[in-house]
Amino acid sequence: MFEGKKPVKNKDLRIINYLNSYYATVDGVHLYQVDPIVVGLLKYFDGKRTYEEIIEILAEKTGFEKEQIKPVIDQILKELTEMKFIFWI
Repeated sequence: MFEGKKPVKNKDLRIINYLNSYYATVDGVHLYQVDPIVVGLLKYFDGKRTYEEIIEILAEKTGFEKEQIKPVIDQILKELTEMKFIFWI
């Protein structure tokens, strides 16, 4: 689905930390609560790393096999794409 592509964080994405909860918006109107793990993942979406490179990094950091984390990461990426938090190049 994402193979060979590079995710890029939307330049209009704003993350708000309020009372130890994270919220995100790209239009200033719709506000979504986001998991701290997702906030941490966003730093990898700079348009320089491919999907495969990000999976490799996350596998190394978590100690899980790539095939174990791919379904979870794929679902997160799908949702972030649908919400326009990231796009692909």
